[in-house]
Amino acid sequence: MQRSKTWIGATTAVVLLGGLLAGCSSGNKNGNNAQASQSAAPTASASASASAAPTATPDDKTPIKITWFVDQDYYKKNWDPVNNLLDKMITDDTGISIDFSSGTPEKLSALIASGDIPDVVTVDKSNPQRGVLEKSGLVSPLDELIQKYDPDFDVPKSMQDWFRNADGHFYGYASFFWAKEKFKEGDSIRSNQGLYARKDIMDQLGIKPEDFNTKEGMVAALRKVKDAKVQYNGFTVTPAYFESWVIGSFFGAPREDTSGNLVDRERTPEMLEAYKFLNQLYKEGLMPEDSQTLDQDQLKEKVANGAVFAITNKNLDWSALYQKDPKALFVHVGPVVGDAGNKPYVDPVNASGWTLTMVNSKTKYPDRIIKLLDYLSTDEMSLNVNYGPKGAAWDFDENGKVKLSDEFNALNAEDPNKAKNKYGNGTLQWLINWAPIQRTAPALVTDDAIAKQDSSDFFAKLTYDMLPYESVTPLGGTDEGGINAKVEENRKKWRAKMILAKSEADVEKYFNDEPDTEAKLGYQKLYDYENKQFQDAKKALGLQFAWPTNQK
Repeated sequence: MQRSKTWIGATTAVVLLGGLLAGCSSGNKNGNNAQASQSAAPTASASASASAAPTATPDDKTPIKITWFVDQDYYKKNWDPVNNLLDKMITDDTGISIDFSSGTPEKLSALIASGDIPDVVTVDKSNPQRGVLEKSGLVSPLDELIQKYDPDFDVPKSMQDWFRNADGHFYGYASFFWAKEKFKEGDSIRSNQGLYARKDIMDQLGIKPEDFNTKEGMVAALRKVKDAKVQYNGFTVTPAYFESWVIGSFFGAPREDTSGNLVDRERTPEMLEAYKFLNQLYKEGLMPEDSQTLDQDQLKEKVANGAVFAITNKNLDWSALYQKDPKALFVHVGPVVGDAGNKPYVDPVNASGWTLTMVNSKTKYPDRIIKLLDYLSTDEMSLNVNYGPKGAAWDFDENGKVKLSDEFNALNAEDPNKAKNKYGNGTLQWLINWAPIQRTAPALVTDDAIAKQDSSDFFAKLTYDMLPYESVTPLGGTDEGGINAKVEENRKKWRAKMILAKSEADVEKYFNDEPDTEAKLGYQKLYDYENKQFQDAKKALGLQFAWPTNQK
């Protein structure tokens, strides 16, 4: 049940949410949950606080300070309109200063329990605290605030419908949501999965990208790296760090059967083939044992040090390596195809975004806050939030692309943290829309940037609409959620056993034995829940089939 949790990919269909959303954290690659339900008619009454508050004039810039909590404990931002140009722009344009605080979801739970939450709350859409907030009355329906205070606030209909609660309202604005009705020509949904290899080593050993199109060709290429004992930066380069679900997707592991039922791709013949293949790599010393134990940060460090030849995870960013050595460039290769010759696929980033930003129903400033959210959600503000203020950090060139200023580039090259403190780039992403950023990205200059763009374009062609699959993960705190956690924990051990097995026969034995183990954990109840969620999502999306090969 491996599911990618990365942002991006959308359709204009209506999926209506009821109750809580829950899923696993971004670190474990599980997908986001969305509980589809039939829509209820919106209630007629607005929140009491919204009804009582005066309507703000569009140009009201009276200085106020609001509080804003973000349930990501890494996030630290001190509002500084004196020294930070993004903060200054926002305060000058709106009159609003922001007192940010952050913490774990558990800290947010404590705030909810106290009944005293900040003016604005940003919550991971998968966290159960989101549903608690929606049902508690602590946050106002966003649609009612918009209707009362800012009717021109153009929230994409697909966003409203996807996050609509069973009561008929939607309560938050999603970051990194891909609304297909807003797409322009050339927009596409990308993936963080793929197949990448070091071009300098490929050139050194006579390896070509097409060598990775077959299992035999890939093994031969990786053997060349191992046999050459390639040395780099004091390391003997490891041929490969591959993820099983990516290889299985390349082999065409389906996610829906011909009757339209959800398929657990971990139980497909294509995944068995993937595990046998990865086991072969391990036994030949082409993929190390620690591929099953290292965490993301440790793998990133290995890539940054130049100690890895080939990877399947784009999030293991190689920019740091390239900056030290421009010849150490990763390029896309393959993708490898399985024995059946199925079309390869990669999971796209999630369509339904990352976080939801909500408004306290008791805030003194519902009018000003809803206008602030409108302001922050515009296309140009997405660019300002990403790069820093227009005119200081960037401007459009003659082709309508972002051109970063010489001053920004110089400071960023000297010290990225100093640039961030001055320009605010990347510090306020909670209402960001990535589509305008992607379509106006600066003209590519470095070989690394060009290679990354080529890779993104290439693997974007192998993605599919994953929105129907984003609704299946069970809620935290439910029986199904508990079963899912146990199954996923067991599967981590199961994958490692198969990949590190002594023989292909052992791989097949472990693969065939695992369903019996999962049955004792309550797997059937989990599958029945997930399949129902999948069917409900397809119905709401107007789809008979979701998997590409079934749609023909």
